[in-house]
Amino acid sequence: MMTTPDQSHAACLHLTKLGSKKLSEFIACEGPLVIPDRYSDDPLMGLCQIIVGQQVSNQAARAIWARVCTYYPDRSARIDALAAGQTSELGLSRAKQRTLTELLNHGESWLCALMDTSETERFRQLTALWGIGPWSVAMWELFVLKNPDIWSDGDLILKRISETLALEAGRPRTSWIEQAAPFRSFLALYCWKLNDA
Repeated sequence: MMTTPDQSHAACLHLTKLGSKKLSEFIACEGPLVIPDRYSDDPLMGLCQIIVGQQVSNQAARAIWARVCTYYPDRSARIDALAAGQTSELGLSRAKQRTLTELLNHGESWLCALMDTSETERFRQLTALWGIGPWSVAMWELFVLKNPDIWSDGDLILKRISETLALEAGRPRTSWIEQAAPFRSFLALYCWKLNDA
């Protein structure tokens, strides 16, 4: 699913009303954002790439995933190798290999069926798998499924920036973030950009 211009514009208008002058000025400067293609738009490969990126820098995650794709350019061969845990020489830890094996042994049809369920059910079933936590599910929802209303409190940058902005708005952080619904994904994007600015 793609971000529509109307959705991006509505998000801008909504988020500028959260009471943070810093955020409002930044949104005015940046303009409307679209949810970028950070991971594959292939739901299964996107989730595999997110698992590879857990608890490592973005640069390290990209390098490891590039090695996996170079070594296994064919998607089916890549799935088979990841499912069998035959990727330790490519920089994947034993824990990540175990998580990928568990996910891929559930099968692609399982994940496709899961995408037709509610966000709550997707979260419940994915976090029931060994090694997949709330951050991974949030990144999958946001960057692969393009869900406009996802927030990850497990992301340290989001936690820190939202604390500053909520304090400026004179609101408790959690209720300030809730007030950003139904555009919390866009709030996250602006927070990450603010951190980089």
